[in-house]
This record gives sequence, structure tokens and C-alpha cells, in this order.
Amino acid sequence: MDSPSLASLSLTHVHYDPADPISHACAYLALVPQALVITYVALIWSTREVEILLMFAGQMGCEAFNWLLKRTIKEQRPPHGFVCVTLL
Repeated sequence: MDSPSLASLSLTHVHYDPADPISHACAYLALVPQALVITYVALIWSTREVEILLMFAGQMGCEAFNWLLKRTIKEQRPPHGFVCVTLL
């Protein structure tokens, strides 16, 4: 099975399938963490409130924990075209 040709957003590492209509929106959603960091830094700089600094530190702690888990627990990715649906 051939892999689809991927495009990337300008100045980012996010790749998406231009033939998939949802892929482009998901590529932009993948950039939300970068926007959150910029927002946190701007708020910390302008307000200098400890609560915002603690929220930012908590989010960075979660990101570090996620990074550690990804490198500790390694699983095979599902085959291409596999769709996983979960119901809440």
C-alpha cells in the first residue's frame, strides 16, 4: 500500500494529506499547544500573577510527563486506514 503524498504547513513540521478535507483542519489544531505557550508567556509578562505561572508550569509538567511516557511505553501504530471510534 502506497503512502499518500503529504504537504506541510509553512514554517512548521506538521504534515497533512491535501486530499483529505479534515486533514488541513487537524494540522492547524496540532499547532494549538504552541499558541498556548505564547499566550501563557504574554500573560505572565503582562500580569505577573503567580496563578498564571503555576498553570504554565503545570502544563509544561504534563508535557514533560507525556514525553517521558511516549519514550517509555512504545506501541505499534495501527495500520494505515484503520479507524478507531470511541463512544463516551
